[in-house]
Amino acid sequence: MTIQPFPHHSKQHLHATAVESISVIGTVHPRRWRWNPFDTDLDLARVGEHLWQRSLRLEGPRGPEHGGFYSLRLVINHNPRRQLKAGSSGHGPGFCNWHLAEDPLGDHLPNINLQAHRDGEVLLQYDSQKQTLTLTPTTSGGGDGLWLEPVDSFQGYELNGFVWDGLNMFEKFQARRPGRSFQQDPDGAWSLEVPLRRNGGIDFRADGVYQFLISAHGEEDFGFSGLNNGQGSLVRGTGFGSSHGTAMHSGCTIKAIDDGLYRFRLVDPQTHPRMEVQGPDGSAVPLLNRRDSIQLLGSVFSEAPFDPTVAGRSLVASDQADLVALEVETAAGSHVVNFAIGAELFLDTMGFGCWLDAPEHSEGIALRGMAWHGKPQEWNIYFNLNAASRLRFTYHLDSDEFGIEVISGPGRLEPTTGLNSLSLVGSFEGPLKAWDPQSPDNLMQHLGGGRFQRCVQLQAGTTYSYKYVANQTDWQMVFADYELDGYGTDFCGTNPSAGDPTQATLRRYGQLTTHGNPPALSFTPIHSGPYRFWADVISGAYSVLPL
Repeated sequence: MTIQPFPHHSKQHLHATAVESISVIGTVHPRRWRWNPFDTDLDLARVGEHLWQRSLRLEGPRGPEHGGFYSLRLVINHNPRRQLKAGSSGHGPGFCNWHLAEDPLGDHLPNINLQAHRDGEVLLQYDSQKQTLTLTPTTSGGGDGLWLEPVDSFQGYELNGFVWDGLNMFEKFQARRPGRSFQQDPDGAWSLEVPLRRNGGIDFRADGVYQFLISAHGEEDFGFSGLNNGQGSLVRGTGFGSSHGTAMHSGCTIKAIDDGLYRFRLVDPQTHPRMEVQGPDGSAVPLLNRRDSIQLLGSVFSEAPFDPTVAGRSLVASDQADLVALEVETAAGSHVVNFAIGAELFLDTMGFGCWLDAPEHSEGIALRGMAWHGKPQEWNIYFNLNAASRLRFTYHLDSDEFGIEVISGPGRLEPTTGLNSLSLVGSFEGPLKAWDPQSPDNLMQHLGGGRFQRCVQLQAGTTYSYKYVANQTDWQMVFADYELDGYGTDFCGTNPSAGDPTQATLRRYGQLTTHGNPPALSFTPIHSGPYRFWADVISGAYSVLPL
Protein backbone atom coordinates (compact mmCIF):
# COMPACT_ATOMS: atom_id res chain seq x y z
CA MET A 1 0.00 0.00 0.00
CA THR A 2 1.39 3.39 -1.00
CA ILE A 3 0.30 6.04 1.49
CA GLN A 4 2.07 9.00 -0.12
CA PRO A 5 3.21 8.47 -3.73
CA PHE A 6 6.27 10.28 -5.01
CA PRO A 7 5.76 12.62 -7.99
CA HIS A 8 6.00 11.04 -11.45
CA HIS A 9 5.78 13.03 -14.69
CA SER A 10 6.52 12.43 -18.34
CA LYS A 11 9.24 14.40 -20.11
CA GLN A 12 6.63 15.37 -22.68
CA HIS A 13 4.57 17.09 -20.00
CA LEU A 14 7.47 18.85 -18.30
CA HIS A 15 8.80 20.21 -21.59
CA ALA A 16 5.49 20.83 -23.39
CA THR A 17 5.22 24.24 -25.05
CA ALA A 18 1.48 24.49 -24.39
CA VAL A 19 0.28 25.14 -20.85
CA GLU A 20 -0.99 21.77 -19.63
CA SER A 21 -0.98 22.45 -15.89
CA ILE A 22 -0.52 25.36 -13.49
CA SER A 23 0.53 24.91 -9.87
CA VAL A 24 0.61 27.47 -7.09
CA ILE A 25 3.55 26.90 -4.76
CA GLY A 26 4.17 28.85 -1.59
CA THR A 27 3.22 29.51 1.99
CA VAL A 28 -0.48 29.65 1.17
CA HIS A 29 -0.46 25.87 1.77
CA PRO A 30 -0.15 24.27 5.24
CA ARG A 31 1.81 21.27 3.98
CA ARG A 32 5.40 20.12 3.91
CA TRP A 33 5.78 20.25 0.14
CA ARG A 34 4.29 23.73 -0.22
CA TRP A 35 7.18 24.82 -2.47
CA ASN A 36 7.53 21.58 -4.42
CA PRO A 37 6.95 22.31 -8.14
CA PHE A 38 6.29 18.62 -8.88
CA ASP A 39 3.40 18.12 -6.43
CA THR A 40 0.10 17.70 -8.31
CA ASP A 41 -1.87 18.42 -5.12
CA LEU A 42 -0.85 22.07 -5.55
CA ASP A 43 -2.41 22.34 -9.04
CA LEU A 44 -5.03 24.88 -10.02
CA ALA A 45 -8.29 23.71 -11.60
CA ARG A 46 -8.77 24.61 -15.25
CA VAL A 47 -12.13 26.38 -15.61
CA GLY A 48 -11.73 27.84 -19.11
CA GLU A 49 -9.45 27.80 -22.14
CA HIS A 50 -7.05 30.23 -20.49
CA LEU A 51 -8.43 30.46 -16.94
CA TRP A 52 -7.21 28.51 -13.90
CA GLN A 53 -8.30 28.92 -10.28
CA ARG A 54 -8.16 27.66 -6.71
CA SER A 55 -9.78 28.70 -3.43
CA LEU A 56 -7.47 29.38 -0.50
CA ARG A 57 -7.90 30.25 3.15
CA LEU A 58 -5.47 32.83 4.51
CA GLU A 59 -4.80 33.72 8.12
CA GLY A 60 -4.20 37.19 9.45
CA PRO A 61 -1.50 38.02 12.02
CA ARG A 62 -0.95 35.55 14.85
CA GLY A 63 1.72 37.09 17.04
CA PRO A 64 5.44 37.27 16.29
CA GLU A 65 5.62 33.96 14.41
CA HIS A 66 3.04 34.81 11.74
CA GLY A 67 2.37 38.38 10.57
CA GLY A 68 -0.14 37.40 7.90
CA PHE A 69 2.56 37.54 5.21
CA TYR A 70 2.49 35.13 2.26
CA SER A 71 4.80 34.40 -0.65
CA LEU A 72 4.03 32.30 -3.73
CA ARG A 73 4.90 31.52 -7.35
CA LEU A 74 3.17 29.72 -10.21
CA VAL A 75 4.73 26.79 -12.07
CA ILE A 76 3.94 25.75 -15.65
CA ASN A 77 3.75 22.00 -16.36
CA HIS A 78 5.56 21.14 -13.09
CA ASN A 79 8.81 22.36 -14.65
CA PRO A 80 11.13 24.10 -12.12
CA ARG A 81 12.57 26.24 -14.92
CA ARG A 82 9.13 27.57 -15.91
CA GLN A 83 8.20 29.59 -12.85
CA LEU A 84 5.99 32.67 -13.02
CA LYS A 85 6.87 35.56 -10.75
CA ALA A 86 5.66 39.10 -10.13
CA GLY A 87 6.30 41.72 -12.79
CA SER A 88 4.03 44.41 -11.33
CA SER A 89 1.07 44.56 -8.99
CA GLY A 90 -2.12 46.47 -8.39
CA HIS A 91 -4.68 46.84 -5.64
CA GLY A 92 -8.25 47.43 -6.78
CA PRO A 93 -11.49 47.62 -4.78
CA GLY A 94 -11.61 44.27 -3.03
CA PHE A 95 -8.85 42.47 -4.96
CA CYS A 96 -5.11 42.27 -5.66
CA ASN A 97 -3.67 41.58 -9.08
CA TRP A 98 -0.24 40.98 -10.59
CA HIS A 99 1.19 40.85 -14.08
CA LEU A 100 3.45 37.79 -14.28
CA ALA A 101 6.46 36.74 -16.33
CA GLU A 102 8.58 33.60 -16.57
CA ASP A 103 11.82 33.78 -14.62
CA PRO A 104 13.75 30.53 -15.27
CA LEU A 105 16.44 31.02 -12.61
CA GLY A 106 14.57 33.43 -10.35
CA ASP A 107 17.21 36.16 -10.37
CA HIS A 108 15.15 38.80 -12.22
CA LEU A 109 11.77 38.97 -10.50
CA PRO A 110 10.45 38.72 -6.93
CA ASN A 111 7.95 36.24 -5.62
CA ILE A 112 4.29 37.21 -5.49
CA ASN A 113 4.20 38.66 -1.98
CA LEU A 114 1.19 39.84 0.00
CA GLN A 115 -0.21 40.39 3.48
CA ALA A 116 -3.58 39.31 4.84
CA HIS A 117 -4.66 41.70 7.59
CA ARG A 118 -7.49 39.38 8.69
CA ASP A 119 -8.56 35.77 8.24
CA GLY A 120 -10.60 34.99 5.14
CA GLU A 121 -11.20 32.98 1.99
CA VAL A 122 -9.79 34.12 -1.36
CA LEU A 123 -10.19 32.97 -4.94
CA LEU A 124 -6.89 32.76 -6.83
CA GLN A 125 -7.33 33.06 -10.63
CA TYR A 126 -4.65 32.92 -13.32
CA ASP A 127 -5.23 33.95 -16.94
CA SER A 128 -2.59 32.20 -19.07
CA GLN A 129 -3.35 34.43 -22.07
CA LYS A 130 -3.10 37.79 -20.27
CA GLN A 131 -0.43 36.49 -17.85
CA THR A 132 -2.31 37.94 -14.89
CA LEU A 133 -2.95 36.64 -11.40
CA THR A 134 -5.87 37.93 -9.33
CA LEU A 135 -6.68 37.25 -5.68
CA THR A 136 -10.27 38.14 -4.83
CA PRO A 137 -11.62 37.82 -1.28
CA THR A 138 -14.77 35.70 -1.15
CA THR A 139 -15.37 36.57 2.51
CA SER A 140 -15.21 40.04 4.04
CA GLY A 141 -12.66 39.03 6.63
CA GLY A 142 -14.73 40.78 9.27
CA GLY A 143 -14.07 44.30 8.00
CA ASP A 144 -14.44 46.50 4.94
CA GLY A 145 -13.24 43.81 2.52
CA LEU A 146 -9.91 45.51 1.73
CA TRP A 147 -7.89 43.12 3.85
CA LEU A 148 -5.39 41.91 1.23
CA GLU A 149 -2.39 44.00 0.26
CA PRO A 150 0.48 43.37 -2.19
CA VAL A 151 3.98 43.67 -0.72
CA ASP A 152 6.22 45.18 -3.41
CA SER A 153 9.01 46.87 -1.50
CA PHE A 154 10.83 46.29 1.76
CA GLN A 155 11.96 48.70 4.45
CA GLY A 156 14.83 46.54 5.61
CA TYR A 157 16.88 43.37 5.18
CA GLU A 158 18.40 40.88 7.60
CA LEU A 159 21.41 38.54 7.52
CA ASN A 160 20.70 35.00 8.72
CA GLY A 161 22.75 31.83 8.84
CA PHE A 162 25.90 30.21 10.09
CA VAL A 163 27.65 33.60 10.16
CA TRP A 164 26.24 34.03 13.66
CA ASP A 165 28.81 31.99 15.60
CA GLY A 166 27.83 31.38 19.20
CA LEU A 167 24.10 31.04 18.64
CA ASN A 168 22.31 27.71 18.67
CA MET A 169 21.23 26.12 15.41
CA PHE A 170 17.67 27.43 15.58
CA GLU A 171 18.68 31.01 16.41
CA LYS A 172 21.11 31.24 13.48
CA PHE A 173 18.27 31.45 10.94
CA GLN A 174 15.69 33.36 13.00
CA ALA A 175 15.08 36.34 10.73
CA ARG A 176 13.63 38.62 13.42
CA ARG A 177 16.41 38.42 16.01
CA PRO A 178 17.80 41.83 17.07
CA GLY A 179 21.15 42.94 15.71
CA ARG A 180 21.08 41.34 12.27
CA SER A 181 19.52 44.15 10.20
CA PHE A 182 21.50 45.74 7.38
CA GLN A 183 21.96 49.52 7.44
CA GLN A 184 21.73 51.59 4.29
CA ASP A 185 24.96 53.25 3.13
CA PRO A 186 25.19 56.62 1.36
CA ASP A 187 25.73 54.83 -1.97
CA GLY A 188 22.37 53.04 -1.59
CA ALA A 189 23.78 49.62 -0.74
CA TRP A 190 22.94 47.90 2.54
CA SER A 191 25.74 46.69 4.81
CA LEU A 192 26.41 44.88 8.08
CA GLU A 193 29.66 43.93 9.84
CA VAL A 194 29.92 40.50 11.46
CA PRO A 195 32.89 38.85 13.23
CA LEU A 196 33.91 35.59 11.55
CA ARG A 197 36.59 33.05 12.42
CA ARG A 198 38.77 30.89 10.21
CA ASN A 199 37.74 27.93 12.39
CA GLY A 200 34.11 29.03 12.72
CA GLY A 201 30.97 27.97 10.91
CA ILE A 202 28.96 24.84 11.51
CA ASP A 203 30.21 22.92 14.55
CA PHE A 204 31.12 19.57 13.00
CA ARG A 205 33.29 21.28 10.35
CA ALA A 206 34.78 24.38 12.02
CA ASP A 207 36.64 25.22 8.80
CA GLY A 208 35.58 28.83 8.27
CA VAL A 209 32.97 28.03 5.61
CA TYR A 210 29.77 29.98 6.22
CA GLN A 211 26.40 29.71 4.49
CA PHE A 212 23.87 32.51 4.84
CA LEU A 213 20.61 33.91 3.49
CA ILE A 214 19.15 37.42 3.37
CA SER A 215 15.58 37.93 4.52
CA ALA A 216 13.41 41.01 3.90
CA HIS A 217 10.88 42.50 6.29
CA GLY A 218 11.69 39.65 8.68
CA GLU A 219 10.40 37.08 6.18
CA GLU A 220 12.91 34.62 4.69
CA ASP A 221 10.69 33.95 1.65
CA PHE A 222 10.68 37.68 0.81
CA GLY A 223 14.47 37.74 0.67
CA PHE A 224 17.39 36.33 -1.29
CA SER A 225 19.69 33.36 -1.66
CA GLY A 226 22.60 32.66 -3.98
CA LEU A 227 22.81 31.97 -7.70
CA ASN A 228 25.65 29.56 -8.49
CA ASN A 229 27.14 31.63 -11.31
CA GLY A 230 30.29 32.70 -9.45
CA GLN A 231 29.39 36.40 -9.71
CA GLY A 232 27.62 37.05 -6.42
CA SER A 233 24.21 37.23 -8.10
CA LEU A 234 21.22 36.74 -5.83
CA VAL A 235 17.93 34.95 -6.40
CA ARG A 236 14.80 36.75 -5.25
CA GLY A 237 12.26 35.20 -2.97
CA THR A 238 14.11 32.16 -1.70
CA GLY A 239 14.67 30.96 1.82
CA PHE A 240 15.25 27.43 3.02
CA GLY A 241 11.74 26.36 2.13
CA SER A 242 11.20 28.40 -1.01
CA SER A 243 14.36 27.64 -2.95
CA HIS A 244 13.98 27.48 -6.72
CA GLY A 245 15.89 24.24 -6.31
CA THR A 246 17.98 23.74 -9.45
CA ALA A 247 21.73 23.13 -9.35
CA MET A 248 22.10 26.86 -10.02
CA HIS A 249 20.63 27.73 -6.61
CA SER A 250 21.88 27.47 -3.04
CA GLY A 251 22.53 29.51 0.06
CA CYS A 252 25.24 32.17 -0.27
CA THR A 253 28.53 30.64 0.88
CA ILE A 254 31.97 32.10 1.69
CA LYS A 255 35.17 30.94 3.40
CA ALA A 256 36.80 33.08 6.08
CA ILE A 257 40.60 32.94 5.77
CA ASP A 258 41.38 35.20 8.77
CA ASP A 259 39.64 36.09 12.01
CA GLY A 260 38.09 39.55 12.08
CA LEU A 261 35.19 41.76 11.04
CA TYR A 262 33.66 40.95 7.64
CA ARG A 263 31.48 43.49 5.89
CA PHE A 264 28.43 42.08 4.08
CA ARG A 265 26.99 44.34 1.39
CA LEU A 266 23.60 43.86 -0.29
CA VAL A 267 23.76 45.82 -3.55
CA ASP A 268 20.78 46.99 -5.64
CA PRO A 269 18.21 44.71 -3.95
CA GLN A 270 15.21 46.10 -5.85
CA THR A 271 16.41 45.61 -9.43
CA HIS A 272 19.63 43.57 -9.84
CA PRO A 273 20.48 42.17 -6.40
CA ARG A 274 23.96 40.88 -5.71
CA MET A 275 26.12 40.17 -2.67
CA GLU A 276 29.56 41.48 -1.84
CA VAL A 277 31.66 40.50 1.18
CA GLN A 278 34.80 42.36 2.30
CA GLY A 279 37.39 40.76 4.57
CA PRO A 280 39.08 42.35 7.61
CA ASP A 281 41.65 44.02 5.32
CA GLY A 282 38.97 45.41 3.01
CA SER A 283 39.65 43.00 0.16
CA ALA A 284 36.84 41.17 -1.63
CA VAL A 285 35.98 37.70 -0.34
CA PRO A 286 34.87 35.44 -3.20
CA LEU A 287 31.57 33.64 -2.86
CA LEU A 288 31.88 29.89 -3.30
CA ASN A 289 28.66 29.77 -5.31
CA ARG A 290 29.86 28.09 -8.48
CA ARG A 291 28.36 25.11 -10.26
CA ASP A 292 31.67 23.93 -11.71
CA SER A 293 31.33 20.22 -10.89
CA ILE A 294 28.82 17.58 -9.78
CA GLN A 295 29.61 14.79 -7.31
CA LEU A 296 27.71 11.54 -6.70
CA LEU A 297 27.10 10.81 -3.00
CA GLY A 298 25.37 7.98 -1.18
CA SER A 299 25.27 4.36 -0.12
CA VAL A 300 26.82 3.16 -3.38
CA PHE A 301 30.11 4.05 -1.64
CA SER A 302 31.13 2.05 1.44
CA GLU A 303 33.46 4.69 2.91
CA ALA A 304 32.40 8.27 3.74
CA PRO A 305 29.33 7.92 1.51
CA PHE A 306 28.21 11.54 1.72
CA ASP A 307 31.59 13.31 1.57
CA PRO A 308 31.89 15.23 -1.74
CA THR A 309 35.62 15.88 -1.26
CA VAL A 310 36.62 12.21 -1.63
CA ALA A 311 38.53 11.57 -4.85
CA GLY A 312 36.64 9.75 -7.57
CA ARG A 313 33.17 11.09 -6.72
CA SER A 314 32.99 13.72 -9.46
CA LEU A 315 30.98 13.02 -12.60
CA VAL A 316 33.05 13.57 -15.74
CA ALA A 317 32.19 15.15 -19.07
CA SER A 318 30.76 13.02 -21.86
CA ASP A 319 30.36 13.48 -25.60
CA GLN A 320 27.07 15.27 -24.89
CA ALA A 321 27.60 18.92 -24.02
CA ASP A 322 25.52 19.14 -20.83
CA LEU A 323 25.92 15.51 -19.68
CA VAL A 324 28.30 14.30 -16.96
CA ALA A 325 28.58 10.67 -15.84
CA LEU A 326 30.23 8.29 -13.37
CA GLU A 327 30.39 4.48 -13.24
CA VAL A 328 30.34 2.70 -9.86
CA GLU A 329 30.52 -0.97 -8.85
CA THR A 330 27.43 -1.25 -6.66
CA ALA A 331 26.42 -3.90 -4.13
CA ALA A 332 22.93 -5.38 -4.08
CA GLY A 333 20.43 -3.81 -1.71
CA SER A 334 18.45 -0.69 -0.92
CA HIS A 335 20.33 2.47 -1.89
CA VAL A 336 20.11 6.22 -1.33
CA VAL A 337 22.00 8.80 -3.41
CA ASN A 338 22.07 12.51 -4.12
CA PHE A 339 24.27 14.90 -6.11
CA ALA A 340 26.58 17.54 -4.64
CA ILE A 341 27.51 20.83 -6.33
CA GLY A 342 31.08 22.09 -6.51
CA ALA A 343 32.33 19.50 -3.95
CA GLU A 344 30.79 21.63 -1.19
CA LEU A 345 27.86 20.44 0.93
CA PHE A 346 27.01 24.04 1.83
CA LEU A 347 26.03 24.58 -1.80
CA ASP A 348 23.22 22.11 -1.02
CA THR A 349 22.67 18.72 -2.61
CA MET A 350 20.29 17.77 -5.39
CA GLY A 351 17.80 15.23 -4.10
CA PHE A 352 14.62 13.75 -5.51
CA GLY A 353 12.22 15.90 -7.51
CA CYS A 354 10.21 13.44 -9.58
CA TRP A 355 10.55 10.18 -11.45
CA LEU A 356 10.37 10.36 -15.23
CA ASP A 357 9.24 7.64 -17.59
CA ALA A 358 12.01 5.09 -18.03
CA PRO A 359 13.80 5.04 -21.40
CA GLU A 360 12.07 2.90 -24.02
CA HIS A 361 12.86 -0.85 -23.86
CA SER A 362 14.81 -0.44 -20.59
CA GLU A 363 12.57 -2.27 -18.15
CA GLY A 364 14.56 -2.89 -14.97
CA ILE A 365 17.84 -1.73 -16.50
CA ALA A 366 17.53 2.08 -16.38
CA LEU A 367 15.80 4.72 -14.27
CA ARG A 368 15.58 8.43 -14.84
CA GLY A 369 14.19 11.36 -12.92
CA MET A 370 14.62 15.05 -12.19
CA ALA A 371 16.74 16.22 -9.27
CA TRP A 372 15.69 19.14 -7.08
CA HIS A 373 16.43 20.65 -3.71
CA GLY A 374 13.97 22.47 -1.50
CA LYS A 375 15.83 22.14 1.78
CA PRO A 376 14.62 20.97 4.18
CA GLN A 377 11.71 19.28 2.40
CA GLU A 378 13.22 17.23 -0.40
CA TRP A 379 13.81 13.51 -0.24
CA ASN A 380 17.00 11.87 -1.40
CA ILE A 381 16.87 9.48 -4.38
CA TYR A 382 16.00 5.91 -3.36
CA PHE A 383 16.20 2.72 -5.39
CA ASN A 384 16.79 -1.02 -5.03
CA LEU A 385 19.31 -3.17 -6.90
CA ASN A 386 18.68 -6.93 -6.69
CA ALA A 387 22.20 -8.11 -7.62
CA ALA A 388 25.65 -6.54 -7.54
CA SER A 389 26.32 -4.72 -10.82
CA ARG A 390 28.20 -1.85 -12.37
CA LEU A 391 25.96 1.22 -12.54
CA ARG A 392 26.31 4.37 -14.61
CA PHE A 393 24.99 7.58 -13.03
CA THR A 394 24.35 10.52 -15.36
CA TYR A 395 23.38 14.15 -14.76
CA HIS A 396 22.14 16.73 -17.28
CA LEU A 397 23.36 20.18 -16.23
CA ASP A 398 20.80 22.03 -18.37
CA SER A 399 17.74 20.28 -16.94
CA ASP A 400 18.88 18.56 -13.69
CA GLU A 401 17.68 15.24 -15.07
CA PHE A 402 19.52 12.23 -13.66
CA GLY A 403 19.83 8.65 -14.88
CA ILE A 404 20.78 5.34 -13.25
CA GLU A 405 21.64 2.45 -15.58
CA VAL A 406 22.97 -1.10 -15.26
CA ILE A 407 25.88 -1.33 -17.71
CA SER A 408 27.25 -4.73 -16.63
CA GLY A 409 26.07 -7.48 -14.32
CA PRO A 410 22.75 -9.25 -13.71
CA GLY A 411 21.16 -6.54 -11.57
CA ARG A 412 17.72 -5.03 -12.03
CA LEU A 413 16.72 -1.60 -10.74
CA GLU A 414 13.50 -0.76 -8.90
CA PRO A 415 12.68 2.85 -7.94
CA THR A 416 11.17 3.73 -4.58
CA THR A 417 7.87 5.30 -5.64
CA GLY A 418 6.30 6.35 -2.36
CA LEU A 419 5.97 6.18 1.39
CA ASN A 420 4.21 3.05 2.64
CA SER A 421 4.81 2.95 6.42
CA LEU A 422 6.06 5.03 9.34
CA SER A 423 7.91 3.84 12.45
CA LEU A 424 8.55 5.49 15.81
CA VAL A 425 12.24 4.85 16.54
CA GLY A 426 14.08 5.99 19.64
CA SER A 427 15.17 5.34 23.20
CA PHE A 428 12.01 3.52 24.20
CA GLU A 429 11.58 0.36 26.24
CA GLY A 430 9.63 -2.71 25.11
CA PRO A 431 7.53 -3.58 23.32
CA LEU A 432 9.35 -1.15 21.01
CA LYS A 433 12.90 -2.03 19.87
CA ALA A 434 15.23 0.79 20.85
CA TRP A 435 16.85 2.56 17.89
CA ASP A 436 15.97 -0.17 15.40
CA PRO A 437 14.50 1.51 12.30
CA GLN A 438 13.78 -1.80 10.56
CA SER A 439 11.95 -3.57 13.38
CA PRO A 440 8.22 -4.26 12.79
CA ASP A 441 7.75 -3.67 16.54
CA ASN A 442 8.18 0.07 15.94
CA LEU A 443 5.56 0.49 13.22
CA MET A 444 2.87 3.11 13.79
CA GLN A 445 -0.84 2.78 13.14
CA HIS A 446 -1.96 4.41 9.89
CA LEU A 447 -5.04 6.58 10.51
CA GLY A 448 -5.68 7.59 6.90
CA GLY A 449 -4.14 10.23 4.65
CA GLY A 450 -0.65 10.97 5.95
CA ARG A 451 -1.60 10.53 9.63
CA PHE A 452 -0.02 7.99 11.99
CA GLN A 453 -0.11 7.31 15.73
CA ARG A 454 1.58 5.13 18.32
CA CYS A 455 0.73 4.95 22.03
CA VAL A 456 3.74 4.42 24.32
CA GLN A 457 4.13 4.04 28.09
CA LEU A 458 6.55 6.72 29.39
CA GLN A 459 8.15 7.38 32.77
CA ALA A 460 8.04 10.83 34.35
CA GLY A 461 11.31 12.74 34.28
CA THR A 462 12.94 10.52 31.66
CA THR A 463 14.06 12.26 28.46
CA TYR A 464 13.19 10.21 25.39
CA SER A 465 14.93 10.81 22.06
CA TYR A 466 13.24 9.71 18.84
CA LYS A 467 12.77 10.06 15.10
CA TYR A 468 10.18 8.91 12.62
CA VAL A 469 11.43 6.52 9.91
CA ALA A 470 9.56 5.73 6.69
CA ASN A 471 9.43 2.36 4.91
CA GLN A 472 11.45 0.57 7.64
CA THR A 473 14.65 1.79 5.98
CA ASP A 474 18.05 1.78 7.64
CA TRP A 475 17.96 5.53 8.51
CA GLN A 476 17.49 6.42 4.84
CA MET A 477 14.01 8.00 5.00
CA VAL A 478 13.87 9.94 8.25
CA PHE A 479 11.49 12.60 9.61
CA ALA A 480 12.45 15.01 12.36
CA ASP A 481 12.07 18.76 12.97
CA TYR A 482 14.71 20.70 11.04
CA GLU A 483 16.26 23.28 13.35
CA LEU A 484 17.49 25.66 10.65
CA ASP A 485 14.20 26.54 8.93
CA GLY A 486 12.91 29.05 11.49
CA TYR A 487 9.82 26.93 12.21
CA GLY A 488 9.22 25.92 15.83
CA THR A 489 11.37 26.40 18.91
CA ASP A 490 11.04 23.46 21.28
CA PHE A 491 11.02 20.27 19.13
CA CYS A 492 9.09 18.50 21.91
CA GLY A 493 5.89 17.78 19.98
CA THR A 494 3.63 20.00 22.11
CA ASN A 495 1.37 21.12 19.23
CA PRO A 496 -2.23 20.86 20.54
CA SER A 497 -3.71 21.34 17.04
CA ALA A 498 -1.45 18.97 15.09
CA GLY A 499 -4.48 17.19 13.65
CA ASP A 500 -5.71 20.37 11.96
CA PRO A 501 -2.58 22.47 11.35
CA THR A 502 -2.50 26.00 10.01
CA GLN A 503 0.37 28.07 8.72
CA ALA A 504 0.49 29.89 12.07
CA THR A 505 0.63 26.71 14.17
CA LEU A 506 3.28 25.16 11.94
CA ARG A 507 5.41 28.28 12.35
CA ARG A 508 4.98 28.19 16.11
CA TYR A 509 5.40 24.49 16.81
CA GLY A 510 7.57 23.40 13.88
CA GLN A 511 7.09 20.62 11.37
CA LEU A 512 8.63 17.31 10.35
CA THR A 513 11.05 17.46 7.46
CA THR A 514 13.01 14.92 5.42
CA HIS A 515 16.38 16.49 4.64
CA GLY A 516 19.05 13.83 5.20
CA ASN A 517 19.12 12.26 8.66
CA PRO A 518 18.40 15.19 11.01
CA PRO A 519 19.06 15.29 14.77
CA ALA A 520 16.62 13.41 17.00
CA LEU A 521 13.62 14.98 18.68
CA SER A 522 13.25 14.76 22.46
CA PHE A 523 10.40 14.68 24.96
CA THR A 524 10.37 14.60 28.77
CA PRO A 525 7.00 13.68 30.33
CA ILE A 526 5.90 15.27 33.59
CA HIS A 527 3.66 12.36 34.56
CA SER A 528 4.10 8.63 34.05
CA GLY A 529 1.57 6.92 31.83
CA PRO A 530 0.50 6.39 28.23
CA TYR A 531 1.36 9.04 25.64
CA ARG A 532 0.20 9.34 22.05
CA PHE A 533 2.86 10.07 19.44
CA TRP A 534 1.09 11.54 16.40
CA ALA A 535 2.56 12.55 13.02
CA ASP A 536 1.22 13.74 9.67
CA VAL A 537 3.77 13.18 6.90
CA ILE A 538 1.85 15.48 4.51
CA SER A 539 1.49 18.60 6.67
CA GLY A 540 4.52 17.81 8.82
CA ALA A 541 2.59 18.50 12.03
CA TYR A 542 3.43 16.26 14.98
CA SER A 543 2.65 16.02 18.69
CA VAL A 544 3.26 14.00 21.87
CA LEU A 545 0.34 14.31 24.27
CA PRO A 546 -0.83 12.30 27.30
CA LEU A 547 -3.82 10.03 26.80
